[in-house]
Amino acid sequence: MEVPYAPRLVSGGWVVAGWAGVAYGVYLTVLALRSPPGIELTGHWVMQPPFKALMALLLTLAAVGHPLVRERRWLMPALLLSAAGDWLLAIPWWTLSFVAGLGAFMLAHLCFLAALLPLARTARPAPPRIAVAVLVCLSTLVLLAWFWPRLSRDDLTLPVTVYIVVLTAMVCTAQFARLPTIWAAVGALCFAASDSMIGIGRFVLHNESLAVPIWWLYAAAEILLTAGFFFGREEAADSWGGDAAVVDWPAERAD
Repeated sequence: MEVPYAPRLVSGGWVVAGWAGVAYGVYLTVLALRSPPGIELTGHWVMQPPFKALMALLLTLAAVGHPLVRERRWLMPALLLSAAGDWLLAIPWWTLSFVAGLGAFMLAHLCFLAALLPLARTARPAPPRIAVAVLVCLSTLVLLAWFWPRLSRDDLTLPVTVYIVVLTAMVCTAQFARLPTIWAAVGALCFAASDSMIGIGRFVLHNESLAVPIWWLYAAAEILLTAGFFFGREEAADSWGGDAAVVDWPAERAD
């Protein structure tokens, strides 16, 4: 992965955050293997919420050093809100933890969306990217229809519907963003897959049997999405004083 301008704080924080995500994933995997199928995998020890939130907190620290000011202003709150969502979803004894975590992640997706929109505003995406965005929208409608009866029963119709719409907008915008790598686009898709599995686990299976793959997909989402912003970019303006020019959509190579 080419890193022409990423400062040491960015690259170092990103790498350490990745290892933090792996560490929590290994812990969760071992816990799942040693527990009865479907048992709650959060709330096992007092330090689990900060352990779970550590990856996003370290990515927030990495974003402090991101040279592109406009993106930094949105990435930092997006990642901090993600950490808050991780923390909230790791305290199942609080009855409002799911709704509060949902709200934190919805705000995080809005911040990611704000960072991505200028990169997608004048994009000319290739047909495969358009096809992916269409598939994401269709999948969203199918999932929402599948969850709908259960959402009504749990009085979660409005918050979950709004969340799904915001997430879908972020994922589709990431497919169109003019960035020199595919990492942000792939990371956004991982976010969609992870959140879809959360919905299936909560509203269909009613257990934690998907908790381990959910974490690995979520960790990949955060790491890849930030990699798309942090690495492979061309510095086109004063790093700390102004915005950089948007990198053009990668040109198609002729065979």
